[in-house]
Amino acid sequence: MEIVIRQAEIGDCTGLYGLIIAHAAFEHGQASLSHDDLHHLLNQPSPASRIIVAASPAALLGYAALTVDFSLWRARYWAHLDCLFVHEDYRGQAIGGRLFDAAKALARTLGVDSMEWQTPSWNENAAGFYRAKQASCTHKMRFFLPL
Repeated sequence: MEIVIRQAEIGDCTGLYGLIIAHAAFEHGQASLSHDDLHHLLNQPSPASRIIVAASPAALLGYAALTVDFSLWRARYWAHLDCLFVHEDYRGQAIGGRLFDAAKALARTLGVDSMEWQTPSWNENAAGFYRAKQASCTHKMRFFLPL
């Protein structure tokens, strides 16, 4: 199966939306993003989130999403790998690694000096994947407060 890693396009909206919903469910959460929200995001010339997809001729298989943030402590911009997800039917085919490498390459083009992300503490498969990519882990708690 031919798999292309590329920037998400407007035509990917429905398939990508399904992956985002599946990702949230996998992490025992719920995405509040609507199909219209995603369509609007993909239609922006400089979107707040840069989305990369793994596409076969028949379907989208996974995606990664990057945002850029600023570290006051380091006085540098950094990339936040907000999402990295491969549909369960396509795991184990190196698609996650290809998406991760594409996210790193995109981060470099955005002029940042590092990339950070998080994964649920129970997701040992993801933790092992990231360790194999030579990533370091810090132990912090993440808090959330709706405003």
